[in-house]
Amino acid sequence: MGMRKTAIVALLAIAGVSAPLQQGVSFAQGAPAAMATEAMASSLSAADKDALMKKLAEAKKHDRIARAGWSQEPLTQATYDKKIDEIKDLIAKLKSGEDFPLSAADKAMASPKSAPY
Repeated sequence: MGMRKTAIVALLAIAGVSAPLQQGVSFAQGAPAAMATEAMASSLSAADKDALMKKLAEAKKHDRIARAGWSQEPLTQATYDKKIDEIKDLIAKLKSGEDFPLSAADKAMASPKSAPY
């Protein structure tokens, strides 16, 4: 054996080759502390809630215009219908005082990427 191979074998012996080597990838579970710190609609002031309501209404209006103007393709239409329904649900929750994560509002207002804009 060459000097390099001997060194590798010695390192493996020191590291404890008797234990199986772990192969693959370990996906960490979502940290509960990170989930607990997510911003919620209940943490907003009245002025912030009004501003969010306006942004949701503008996004709904934009999606209706985009649905009507971009494509008559059924999947694109369905994508916009789903987004409009999500926005309507969030507006109803905001009006009734129900709590929801603000990330849901960001997701609902984001582009569905089904139209070329």
